[in-house]
Amino acid sequence: MKIDPHARFPKRECPGCAVEVPANENRCPVCGYEFPVQRPLHRNLWWIALLVLALLLLPLLHRLRVSP
Repeated sequence: MKIDPHARFPKRECPGCAVEVPANENRCPVCGYEFPVQRPLHRNLWWIALLVLALLLLPLLHRLRVSP
């Protein structure tokens, strides 16, 4: 996916049919290829924070089970 910043209106090349598509379009009008949309970073950070919290609590839960 190429974006030409020097063009009058930025365009990118469709990998499905090699047609120039406006950069703000998410779908090629010729072949229907859907350009991947990047997710916001905060969604990924939420899962990472949850994983870190679980890894920190795991030893504590293990100690509670082992103690008499």
